[in-house]
Formats: sequence, structure tokens, C-alpha cells
Amino acid sequence: MKKISFLLFVLAANLSYGQIMGLFEAETPNKENMAQIGQNWFGGVKAVMGDANGISMHHKGWGSKGVYFVQWYDDLEDMVKTMKKQEGKNAEIVQKIGEKPGDPNLLQEFNAITDPKEASVWEYVPELSQMDNWSKLSREAKDELSYRRFSFVNVAMNAQGEFETFRKAANDLDKKIGLTYHIAVFRNIFGGKDADYLTILIDKNRIEYMNNFEERMKNRRTYKGWQDERKPWNLEKFNVIKTEEVYKNMNFKLTSY
Repeated sequence: MKKISFLLFVLAANLSYGQIMGLFEAETPNKENMAQIGQNWFGGVKAVMGDANGISMHHKGWGSKGVYFVQWYDDLEDMVKTMKKQEGKNAEIVQKIGEKPGDPNLLQEFNAITDPKEASVWEYVPELSQMDNWSKLSREAKDELSYRRFSFVNVAMNAQGEFETFRKAANDLDKKIGLTYHIAVFRNIFGGKDADYLTILIDKNRIEYMNNFEERMKNRRTYKGWQDERKPWNLEKFNVIKTEEVYKNMNFKLTSY
């Protein structure tokens, strides 16, 4: 309870009016158990609150035990209001979940094997992203794009402006070359350890990502103005401190109550 109240205080103290992503990380040797618990809990949240804020589950790749749960909010004010409201209705949510019989060992196993890691909050920055074509895709087309490449970026003190200028210039040059792909950039609001920004590149799978990356670099290098117009990555000002391959769990469906 104290941790939730502290998080609400920190969020309320930050001024931000962009779309917000809540990222909740945990580890478990049994991701099916985690998925079932998540489907039950957030199904109860939706039944009581009327909305589960676009909750989705993502698995880290390469045999990792890590998972992410992602939720979306209109802005920080919306996130704070929603969390406060849900905190006051937790007992009702638990009661709602209890109305539907389930495996009595499910929660016991979850408590025994789950290791909660970190909660972080990120603000979507559209002017640094390349998501213009995302809204034009059908639901079926989006569902085919389950691969996510998370890159956590650390920026030196007072170098945020330089990083954002670099991102904008890179996007402008790619558009000039004629490259289109899906990459969302987020600015850290809370948590995130040493990461100031998070970029999420979206593709179908790892092989498609590698092939598309190779094709993009080929097109960039054959563009006549590539060497003169591109801005180099300044390792003294910003660097990627962690990259993760993440897969969206397309079978994650909320339990109906």
C-alpha cells in the first residue's frame, strides 16, 4: 500500500500531458501460470472498473523468465485517477474474481514462483517516433507484428535536447530516403533505473527484423547523401544500456465475469 501511494505521489508531482505507458516487469519459470493470473486479475479489474487500460502481456525471448505487462493511459492525470480508483476497489475486484471457481493451486503457485522486478512509467513522444502508418493497419495486420525490440537509452546530464535532435534528424533522413517502419520512442517519467528513453521497434518476428534491418541499412548506404547528412551516434552523450527481444502474447485474453 505504501509503495502504491508513493508511486501516485511521484506521478502527481510530474507534469506530463502525453500518452502514458505503464510497464510492469516480473520473472517466473511458468509463464502460463503468470498469464492465467493476469487474465483473471485484469478480467476482474475490467468487470469492476469498466476498463483494463489496454492491458497486454509480453514475453522476453531467448529462454528468459522475464515478462512485461503493459497498460496505457491518456496522460499522467488519467493514470493517477485510475490507480487511485482501482486501489479503492481492490476488495470488490477480489470478490468478483472469487465468484468464478478456478484452480485453487493457481494463486499458491504464483506466489511461490513469481519474482516482481520493477514498475516504470513512460511518456510516448510522437515527434521522435515513426508510427504514422500504425493507425492505418487493420487489427489482423497488427496482430501479425508480435516482435518487439526494446532499447533502453541512457542520456548524459543536460543532453536530452541533443538526443531528441538526433532522433528527429534520423527520422527525417529515413523519410527522405523512403524508409518506413514502426518504432515508438518513450521518455522516462518514473522507474526505468538508468534509462532516460525507451525505443520499441515492432516487426513480425526476429528473422523479419534482421532482414528488414539489413535492407534498411543497404538503402541508407546507397543513398548519395548518407555520409554527409546523417548525424553520428554520440557515445559521450547517449548510449544504449540494454536491448531486449520481447514477444507480445497474442493469446492473452481477459477472463469474463
